[in-house]
Amino acid sequence: MSAISNHATKQEILDLLYARARGADRFDPALMRACHPVDGTDNHGTYQGLMHGFIDSLEKAMAAGPICLAKEHIIANALFDFLPNGDVFVESYHVAHETFVQGDGTVFFHIGGRYLDTFREVDGRWLIQHRDIVYDWSRVSSGPLAFPGTVAPADLRGTRTADDPLYRHTSRGRLPAAPDRTGDIMTDPVQRLLDKQDIAEILYRRARAGDRSDAELAHTCYHEGATERHGMFDGTAAEFIDVVSFTKPKPGSPIKGMMHFITNILSDFADDTHAFVESYHVAWCQMTDGTDATIGGRYLDRFEKRDGRWGIVHRDVIFDWSRVEPETEKFWDKHPAKPFLFGKRGADDPLYEYTVRGV
Repeated sequence: MSAISNHATKQEILDLLYARARGADRFDPALMRACHPVDGTDNHGTYQGLMHGFIDSLEKAMAAGPICLAKEHIIANALFDFLPNGDVFVESYHVAHETFVQGDGTVFFHIGGRYLDTFREVDGRWLIQHRDIVYDWSRVSSGPLAFPGTVAPADLRGTRTADDPLYRHTSRGRLPAAPDRTGDIMTDPVQRLLDKQDIAEILYRRARAGDRSDAELAHTCYHEGATERHGMFDGTAAEFIDVVSFTKPKPGSPIKGMMHFITNILSDFADDTHAFVESYHVAWCQMTDGTDATIGGRYLDRFEKRDGRWGIVHRDVIFDWSRVEPETEKFWDKHPAKPFLFGKRGADDPLYEYTVRGV
C-alpha cells in the first residue's frame, strides 16, 4: 500500500472506532452491529463469543436494568500495524465514564483500558473482525448525577435514545461515509484528510482559547455571524465569548483552572465546503468555591469553508454527565520545593513562552 493509501485507511479505521463508541454511548445497537461483520468475535471479560451476540446481550440488559443514565467512551492513542494477510491490527486506548441507577442513587464507573482490534476489509470497507478488551484500571464512586436544572435546557442534554440531540443531524444506525475509492487517490481523499485535520485543529484551538482565557483566539475559530447554544445561552458566538462566558478575562470568575480534552471527532461532509462534526469533550474545572467539577459532553458543530478557511457557523454544547466533588490535596503539595510549571488562565501561562496569544 502507498503512504497516502495507508493514511486514508488509518482515518477510515479511526472513524469506525469513533462510530463504535457512538453506538455504545447513544445505545444504538444497529450502529454497533454495523461496525462488525456477522462472524466478528469479541472477548469482553464478561463475554466471549460473536460480537453480534454480545450486542444482543446488551439489548437484554438494557431492558432488564439497572438503568444506564450516561456513557462516554473516549478513544485515543491509536497505533496501527499493517499485517501480511491484508488485515490491520490496532491498539487504541479508551476511558469509559458510565453512570447507572443504583437503589435511590447512582453509581459511577470510571474504567481505563485498551482495545486490541483486528480490522478486515469486507465489501469495500473496514470492519472490526475481532476485539479484545484489556482492562488497565478502574474506579467506582457512588453519588448523585450532578446535573442541576439550570445547566442546560432538555434539548441540549445527552440521552441514550433516539431523542439525543445528535439525531437532529444524522440517523441512528448510520456508519460514517466510506471514502470514494473510484476517484483519483491523489486528489479527493487527500483533500478530505486535510479538511479533517484543519477541523480538528480548530476544535483544539477553541479548547485552548477557553482554558487560557484567550478571547481573541476563540473568535478565530468561528465565521462571522456564527451562533451558539451553550447551557442556557442561545445567541451569537461572539456574545458568548465576550459577554456571557469567562473566555475574556474578567473579575468574578468562578473558575480557577480549566482543561478541555477533545477526542472522538467524527466529520460528516455534505460537500466540499460544509460539514457536521460531533466531537467528545471532558472538562475538568477547579472552582473558587472549593470544589472540582468534571463535565462530559459533546460539541455538535456545523462547519463551513469560506475563502479557503474552515470555521464554526453554529455550535450546540451537549451535556452528557457531570460530577462535582470537594477539592482534594494536590499532588504537587507533596513536593513544595520543586519548580512545577502551573497552568494559568491568562497570558502568564507557560504556553506563551513559545507562542503568541490570539493566534
